Amino acid sequence: MIALLEVKALKVAYGGINAVKGIDLTVAEGEMVALIGANGAGKTTTLKAICGLLHHHGVVKLRGENVGSLAAYQLVERGLALVPEGRGIFGRLTVRENLQMGAYTRNDKAGIRADLERIYGLFPRLAERRHQTGGTLSGGEQQMLAIGRALMSRPRLLLLDEPSMGLAPLMVEKIFDTVRMVSKEGVTVLLVEQNAKLALETSDRGYVMESGLITLADGARALLANALVRKAYLGE
Repeated sequence: MIALLEVKALKVAYGGINAVKGIDLTVAEGEMVALIGANGAGKTTTLKAICGLLHHHGVVKLRGENVGSLAAYQLVERGLALVPEGRGIFGRLTVRENLQMGAYTRNDKAGIRADLERIYGLFPRLAERRHQTGGTLSGGEQQMLAIGRALMSRPRLLLLDEPSMGLAPLMVEKIFDTVRMVSKEGVTVLLVEQNAKLALETSDRGYVMESGLITLADGARALLANALVRKAYLGE
């Protein structure tokens, strides 16, 4: 399979703290890959570095192109989109305006209109609330909005950071149903998720991250059956 994302020897430091210590990971075209680990393992830092939001050392390649020195908006133009931890929606903009912000690198007005309707089809609640401001939505609705906004850029690779955080179980189920649907439509997904069981059940492959290092990499089913993973992350 062709590697859509290739990360080699990635290092990120905050002041004197080495948050990411030289990791390698790949995500092939069409895959859904989970990155799991405890709080503080370096998962979010890894995603931010890949997206050009943090200074880093090492190689980040997107479809074979070395993109490590590009600005975040240039990566969006190349098909990379991030749904950040905490959602990061614009609270004073309407749902519709938030979604339109996701298409800021695009000029195809007809395509943007069609994609808006597609997002409303994926998330009927957003359609009902399209004229409400983002800050008035529930946590689950804001997560839908953040995912919808990212999809408006028509990404080849979607990075999801803790999509289930703080959500009720029914809402988590809805969010992950949508993630699976987006994956089936051909969008490649790299998923960071504290709910390791849910992440691995949803993904093709997984990486386990501990203290800034990748300590395990395997197929998702193999990781679900791994005794160390079960003990550390599945509560068994």
